[in-house]
Amino acid sequence: MVRRSVIVVGGGVMGLAAGCALAGRGAEVTVLERHTIAHDWASSHGMSRAIRHEYGAQAVYTEMVAHSLVLWDELARETGRALYTETGVLTLGRADDGHTLPGFDTMRAAGLPVERLNAAECERRFPRFRAAEYDAITYNPTGGMLAATECVRALAERLRRRGGTLREGVRVARVEPAGAGGRVLLADGGEMRADRVVVTAGPWVHDVLPELALPVRATRQQVCYFAGLPAETFGVGAFPVFLAEMEYYGFPLHGPGWLKAGSHIFGPTADPNAGYPPVEEEIAGVREFLRRVIPDAADAPLALVDRCMYDLTPDEDFILDHHPGGAGVIIGSGFSGHGFKFGVLIGELLAALALGEAPAFALERFRLSRFAR
Repeated sequence: MVRRSVIVVGGGVMGLAAGCALAGRGAEVTVLERHTIAHDWASSHGMSRAIRHEYGAQAVYTEMVAHSLVLWDELARETGRALYTETGVLTLGRADDGHTLPGFDTMRAAGLPVERLNAAECERRFPRFRAAEYDAITYNPTGGMLAATECVRALAERLRRRGGTLREGVRVARVEPAGAGGRVLLADGGEMRADRVVVTAGPWVHDVLPELALPVRATRQQVCYFAGLPAETFGVGAFPVFLAEMEYYGFPLHGPGWLKAGSHIFGPTADPNAGYPPVEEEIAGVREFLRRVIPDAADAPLALVDRCMYDLTPDEDFILDHHPGGAGVIIGSGFSGHGFKFGVLIGELLAALALGEAPAFALERFRLSRFAR
């Protein structure tokens, strides 16, 4: 067999996972990262990301989560790193929101041990919550949080073990199809060619694929961490990962002993090459939510405001497809603030696209052509 050369542009969770999957199939892989892995501007940095099966009626995502949990466990065992903490997932919703109850039905059909609670049962089980305003509440004990930066480091370790190369501090100016392969033009004037180029540039996708005008918008998001809360009521085992109407979310104490809470409401369009300071109105919005639903946390000291850009598509589904100008370039983009949990699986799917293999999941819903329709 001819050993194929592959360049992966973008060293976040998706790019590193794709590099690992390709190297595991015998490809000669180089991953290019413009900054450093898990840098502070990245969509793949930080203490935690949720991994949840709660996807409304979209059963394919629920199935993909189950598969992803297995893959993350394999990576944790291989690298000896603690990547996943099971906390359970509490969903606070409304009967007419089109998400919570269809998600309950989907999870039950998938065999997950999910329960439906009323407000009183929720407050007995999780006494820090005030749930009276919600009439659709579910609790799934399977799910929790991934240690985001640790996951990225584990993938970098796997990549190197499999013979791949990671080059940090390399800025890519442009990616183009070139014959049956791809060409990578570097900002310093250099050029690289490979049999395949996989683009996983996150919010920077327009910088490297400007001619495509992909329907992907970089949005400004921020996450709040609160200190000084008691572990016996806010720690793992007492307090779950939660989702409230798919607008607010939170995690139990982790890292230095901080509670994480943030808004999933999509922020304004961001320039991924320009930083942004914390927005006081958004912090106030998180505190107001806590005051209504988790009042004991509402006045906790604010320890950190972290940023996290989304690369958002109009339908919030991913883009996993070949470049329309040449099959030698493969695009992984539009992860829309919910992609991290699928990272290792997305890497496998992108590797299958690059090497012409049958993917583990059908990719029709992730094709670029859906936007033309």
